[in-house]
Amino acid sequence: MRTLIAEVLAAWRRAERLAASAEPGTPEHEVAIRASARLRDVYQDLSRSGIVGAVSDDEARDLIATLQDPLPPAI
Repeated sequence: MRTLIAEVLAAWRRAERLAASAEPGTPEHEVAIRASARLRDVYQDLSRSGIVGAVSDDEARDLIATLQDPLPPAI
């Protein structure tokens, strides 16, 4: 479960970076904004569920470093 929450945190951060780098008003920007909001909600649901606590930045980096599978290509 901690790996799941770390992956969600990493995806949320990537979506925020993409939103910040995309040209406002473009489809990419709008999708990144929506994805960021949804991933934030998923992260908060997981961390508030009591199943697993929030992951610190260091824990997230450690857990993500252990993941070997690259992200699937964007559609």
